[in-house]
Amino acid sequence: MEAAAKLNDVLGTRFHRGRQYHGGPDSPDLAGDLPGLHLEVKRVERVRLYEALGQARRDAAPDQVPVVMHRANNRPWVIVVEVADLIRLLDVIDECRARVGDAVGAAAPAAGAGVNTAPGGAFNGRV
Repeated sequence: MEAAAKLNDVLGTRFHRGRQYHGGPDSPDLAGDLPGLHLEVKRVERVRLYEALGQARRDAAPDQVPVVMHRANNRPWVIVVEVADLIRLLDVIDECRARVGDAVGAAAPAAGAGVNTAPGGAFNGRV
């Protein structure tokens, strides 16, 4: 799935298409190694933003941050989260970066390797 590949590229995660047959925490649009997120993916020209956020919130477990990932044709992917959930989202991403950093550190990266801060670049775990 295109959305999973984008997140994997940017965050260094291992997302894959989830079970989308019914709503709830056990059937996200994307499943993977960020258990603190519930991702609702909308690959449409026009998204009904508040309806999509409502769906993400209803389907998320209490310990998950409800997030909408959207892309229209010929446009970049965007992620939408309610401002009240922003700190929780940052915490989930920080936990992911720490895990990726631990994995990269265990693989002994070359000296002088740095963080890729280019838009859409993958985090390589070095600060």
